[in-house]
Amino acid sequence: MSREALSDFLRAVERHGPLRREAAACNSDRQLMDLARSLGFSITEHDLAQDHQDSTIHYWFSKSRIRRSFHSPSS
Repeated sequence: MSREALSDFLRAVERHGPLRREAAACNSDRQLMDLARSLGFSITEHDLAQDHQDSTIHYWFSKSRIRRSFHSPSS
């Protein structure tokens, strides 16, 4: 549920200018989590770490030359 809360919070930040400025002013993950919680979004450090890992993996695959499936073609 908290990963969904992180997604909802990020969507709110994208769409609301004053909130975007508040989030940009955060100097740490803790401040960002406190901001989210003050607005009713329940996010954890694990959510932030997992989001970073997911983004890193997605970026790598988008730039990778590996584009084919790992399955060999049928004979």
